[in-house]
Amino acid sequence: MPRLILIPLILVALLVLAAIVLVPLFLDEEKVLEIASTQLREQTGATLTVGGDTSLSLFPVLGVSLQQAAIAMPGEEQASISARALSIGVQMMPLLSGRVEIDSIRLDGLNASITSAPEQPAIDTGKMTDRELDAFYDERRKARKQAGDTAGAEAALSVPLALKVRELTITDARLETVDPESEDISVLEIPRLEATGLNLDQTPIPLSMELRVPGEEVISVLLEGELRVSQQQQVVQLDNLEVQVNGVMAQPVNLQTSGEVDINRQVADLKLSLHLGEAQAKGKVRYASFESPQVDAILKLNQFSPALLALAGPEAASADATETTAASGDEPLPLDAIRLIDTRARLAIEQAVFEPHVVTDVKVSLRAKEGVITVDTFTGKLHGGELDLTATFNGKHNTASLVTEGKVDALDIATALAAMESEPVFSGSASLDWKLNGRGRTPNELVAALKGPINLTTAEPALRGMSVEGMLCQAVALVNQESLTTTFPADTRFQTLGAALTLDDGKLNLKPLKAQLPQIQLTGSGSLDLLSQNFKTTFKARLSPELEQLDRACRVSKRLTAIDWPVKCKGNTADDPGKWCGVDTEQIIEDMAKNEAKRKVEKEAGKLLDKLFK
Repeated sequence: MPRLILIPLILVALLVLAAIVLVPLFLDEEKVLEIASTQLREQTGATLTVGGDTSLSLFPVLGVSLQQAAIAMPGEEQASISARALSIGVQMMPLLSGRVEIDSIRLDGLNASITSAPEQPAIDTGKMTDRELDAFYDERRKARKQAGDTAGAEAALSVPLALKVRELTITDARLETVDPESEDISVLEIPRLEATGLNLDQTPIPLSMELRVPGEEVISVLLEGELRVSQQQQVVQLDNLEVQVNGVMAQPVNLQTSGEVDINRQVADLKLSLHLGEAQAKGKVRYASFESPQVDAILKLNQFSPALLALAGPEAASADATETTAASGDEPLPLDAIRLIDTRARLAIEQAVFEPHVVTDVKVSLRAKEGVITVDTFTGKLHGGELDLTATFNGKHNTASLVTEGKVDALDIATALAAMESEPVFSGSASLDWKLNGRGRTPNELVAALKGPINLTTAEPALRGMSVEGMLCQAVALVNQESLTTTFPADTRFQTLGAALTLDDGKLNLKPLKAQLPQIQLTGSGSLDLLSQNFKTTFKARLSPELEQLDRACRVSKRLTAIDWPVKCKGNTADDPGKWCGVDTEQIIEDMAKNEAKRKVEKEAGKLLDKLFK
């Protein structure tokens, strides 16, 4: 027991002896500043000046506090870093063995000004010829490879982390970046930064920080978590880092991430969980500055969110073409931005909104590189139907091309029309398949140039707000000079309805278009302008004697069943369906007259032949 008591007494005696030796030194403020300035200059090449008061402390740690301190970096005449107050505490016990271990660093009112390197002028690929574009892609590939080969040669972790610091606290800091050409100043504020146990030995470093970017819309970032740093491997390991960003979008963006950042190679392999309001995304993202793809993502999303457009990469995100403006469709395609994307993505999305349609249970696999976006897989549920398509958009040269092939099975027609805010003029389900291609320099030009076949079949189709039977019966009754006594249903229910369609010159051509009703057969052709939504079709109706079952006035004789009853439809898809179609009675009368004349000629010719043979 006496031995146990003796040990702490010896330690206390050593501390008292150290204090007796060191107190005279620490009471000499000029000597302390001289030592601090010398050590800083030897370690970093920077020059320290103090314009305010200086205070020293001994217990519980050896400490120095400086007011209005400033540091000039190597080669600079004027200070680029200043602080309203700076205090540094050094642990006493390591000093007795000749080692310096920092207990704490506290900075208040830090102000740092940095002149950024001149930015390379942005290359406008929209002004290049096709040959120049090919040379641009080749040069960019070479430059990326060269940059990757030399990456990390000058990489080094910041000097403060090269020391063991038990506690780092920064408050009310302001970092200014000055553009050397325009002299514009970008400001980043750090209201608070707290870190403990700073080291380069891969020991966890708890970190808490708040950032602000002032402006018309203030952007704030809150960061909490742990990281581990290896100076030897030049790797930073993120452990459950939580980030909240406010001011970028209407709702806060919350991100939880963990993974590894290779400083030399500029590669980040991260697991992440993103929350933007009700939108959530989880998965893995790899960002590699000097590799292709630059961004490689495997994500599961509950719904598609504009925040995920950052997957296109930082270069594309900064392009002017990404600004959202009211589009008419006649503006040039954003090829300059698309050419900067180098991304591979495999996405599983519970709900994706492509105005005005919503696709659920989406599976997407795509690759974007040098202006070419290839969608190898796109499947999902669209308005109750099964969607499956592939597509390639090639914007590598100035005239873009689109090739797409796919099908939709059992799409609910009424739901699709409602999504487009159109009147539910049709109901039932539709299945279609297509194989299209087109070229253009604007969205409207590309759509108008789409060509290829589309096959349409339907199940239980019904036309709302128009009775084809009633329209034709009314025409028959006029021929019969009688009046209808039956009230016909407001809708038309087809037994079958289908068409072979082709896209050409911005028009959807329907030829042939076939429809079957219990007493009527319809065949016809027509066209729909994709941009204006104007349409024009012509049908030929063949009537059967059973039409009389609908109304006595609808009875058709042999001479009525022998002619094609022309039904002409035209208008706009937004118009009232009841005004779309009408029976061409003048054509009917003309056809009946021709048939009657033909019948009389045949009758007279028959009589003449009978006489000749007799």
